[in-house]
Amino acid sequence: ALGDYPQEPAPASDRAFDIAASLDALDELEPVASAPQRTSFSSSASEVDVDQVFAKFKEGVRAQVSESDSATHYDLGVAYKEMGLSNDAIAEFELAAQDPARECMCWAMVGMIQLELGQVQKSIDAYLRGLQAAQKTVDQEMSLYYDLGVAHELKQAPQEALYYFQKIARRDPGYRDVRHRIAALDPSAAPASQTTPNATGDDLDDVFDDLFETK
Repeated sequence: ALGDYPQEPAPASDRAFDIAASLDALDELEPVASAPQRTSFSSSASEVDVDQVFAKFKEGVRAQVSESDSATHYDLGVAYKEMGLSNDAIAEFELAAQDPARECMCWAMVGMIQLELGQVQKSIDAYLRGLQAAQKTVDQEMSLYYDLGVAHELKQAPQEALYYFQKIARRDPGYRDVRHRIAALDPSAAPASQTTPNATGDDLDDVFDDLFETK
């Protein structure tokens, strides 16, 4: 079960301190490993040091941090992403996504990483999972629609891309560069400024959502 440990875990503040200290140690070692070395032996030793520190760090995380500690796993995901450790970042965000309050945001982060890795379909799948989250804000929903539009453009799927950009335009015609993206995808489309939000448009969106968001 989540958080089922034989011993009482350390207070959250203590765990956060240990994690921060270990990440600082990794940050200090990384420049050493990447800097030019005088001999191949010293370069190899530095790389081993980084690998060993990171391996011990992950062991410490598994031992001290509950899977249900979504805040810590989210912070770890952000730290790993900044360090270029994409797979580790994705794993942490997926753990943090078990928290309904963070689910949407975490899947959006996973989608962003997958897109950076060139895994367009995986990024789309992650964005769709974010949209399926029970708890999400209007801003998060709009951002996911935009990211899905961009991802479908990269996938060479213009109709799907247009679908998401038009969903945004019906709610906020001035959102980012949606107006220009719609014009590029469909020059015959009515200008976004002429489209106003209305209940009927939202109802139609709901009817057709499943056609795209369950793929």
